[in-house]
Amino acid sequence: MLTPIKTPCGQEWYGIAVSPKYAMAEMTWPELRQAVRDGRVAVVPVGTIEQHGPHLPLDTDIYLAQEITARAAALTPERVVLVPPIVHGHSPHHMDFPGTLSVDAQHMLDYVLDVCLSLTHHRFEKLLLVNGHGSNAPILDLVARQTIIRTQGHAACASIFYMQSPEWEGAVRETFPGVGNWSGHADAIETSMYMALRPGSVELGEAQDDPWEGPMDLGTARLPLRLWWSSLSKQGIYGKVSDASETKGKQLVAAAVEGLARIFVDFHARVIPKRVDHH
Repeated sequence: MLTPIKTPCGQEWYGIAVSPKYAMAEMTWPELRQAVRDGRVAVVPVGTIEQHGPHLPLDTDIYLAQEITARAAALTPERVVLVPPIVHGHSPHHMDFPGTLSVDAQHMLDYVLDVCLSLTHHRFEKLLLVNGHGSNAPILDLVARQTIIRTQGHAACASIFYMQSPEWEGAVRETFPGVGNWSGHADAIETSMYMALRPGSVELGEAQDDPWEGPMDLGTARLPLRLWWSSLSKQGIYGKVSDASETKGKQLVAAAVEGLARIFVDFHARVIPKRVDHH
């Protein structure tokens, strides 16, 4: 049995690590068949390998997405199946920095769609793509839509960010009150979370603040500019890093896990309306 996880709301969630199994890669095929028959949701972490400044590892996006998704799955093991992650994503705008690996947008759409259609072939009726990288978002949205279309509405599929919850938003407002709805890259938020999960892997002394210059430069802006990252930042950082801390990261991680676990529960319980052809 897992150690109780204390959430920001003061509740304790308990996850069962061995019964039932929730990691797809650890199941036998009869076990997976039973998980499908039990009506569980297939959850797929998706990220990328790309530069995150001189202080964070290249796996930041996929590591955070996978870790948050796995922890949320551990809290709701009877409702989900944790599918092995989609590691590589769409990051052409980061290619001026060594180590970034980018998959063509169409190739990624086709690949992730094939994974989703494989899951629906095995009779999963609900799929959730849990994203950790901004430029994956439009591709994964199309994957979700195409999964629904290709299965004639027999499968429901959606794509969300792992931090897309009221719990996460509340924790950000508390730990970084000046950020609001803005988000950077390799900034204090991502740095704090990585410090909380792998503190020995962050070289915080190598990073320098690279504050936002205007509301049109961020991905969350009303009119975002999709520029080459090397034109925005000398080190690959966008935002403040200096106020990052492991303590803040632990609070953010706990909130992200709690919020995502609640989404798993809600999606599992939701009744998907049937398609009606009015011809």
